[in-house]
Amino acid sequence: MEERIIKLETLSAMQDKIIVSLNEEIFRQQQDHARLLRRINTLEKKMAESGEPDQIAGNERPPHY
Repeated sequence: MEERIIKLETLSAMQDKIIVSLNEEIFRQQQDHARLLRRINTLEKKMAESGEPDQIAGNERPPHY
């Protein structure tokens, strides 16, 4: 009986450690997600401020056409 209780306590401790680890990973992913959303919003603003897509450098036809 005592051995069984020790196994259950060990499993419980391992699960607690895994839960803490998973919570930390979720927190890091939420931070990354928020950072990426800010970058996307910044890029969208820059694209909107730059005007029509045809006027963006790189989309213009070369002069020899």
